[in-house]
Amino acid sequence: MLASLQKPKQYSQMKPFYRSLFVLGIASILVGSSFSAHHEKDHKDSLFQKVFQKNYSRTCDKVVDLAKAIPEDKYEWSPAEGIRSVRESILHVTSANYFIASRLGSKPPEGVNPREMESTIQGKEATIEALEKSIQFVKEVTGNVSEDDLATEIDFFRGKAPKMAAIVVLGDHASEHLGQLIAYARSIDVVPPWSQ
Repeated sequence: MLASLQKPKQYSQMKPFYRSLFVLGIASILVGSSFSAHHEKDHKDSLFQKVFQKNYSRTCDKVVDLAKAIPEDKYEWSPAEGIRSVRESILHVTSANYFIASRLGSKPPEGVNPREMESTIQGKEATIEALEKSIQFVKEVTGNVSEDDLATEIDFFRGKAPKMAAIVVLGDHASEHLGQLIAYARSIDVVPPWSQ
């Protein structure tokens, strides 16, 4: 019994400086692990955040890939009069990204006006650049919503909804317009890159 209460031989033979360093190292690992676990539990590494971020990234990667695959001379193509063109559809996703994500408490960057994007941004390069920036904005803003804050109610489309609902709408909206852009691409003989 007494033998089990004695310090391990290796520990007792350490010099005081190294013993202190050893204890400090173990304490740092324990404190770091505890902080990390608390942070992950309380923040963006929740199951909801992991699932949303992964799905949103996958959808948006396809939107960007398709935007890059469509030739610039087809950017003003539209299936019928009064229907958004390729460029306008991409910019509609872009403006919605800023508009919906801003409901979560972060303002769009300086100089970004979601209401004017479809009419002011021209050309393939500028359209794709704006899209990519809006996707990054969504990822940052949604990633900063803590687990506890997902249920917080916000003003959303003339009513109230929890922040989680707005985040889900961001993913749904991107998916909806990915489908639209796939149909547009097929109509102008562009094969989606991931289908080749």
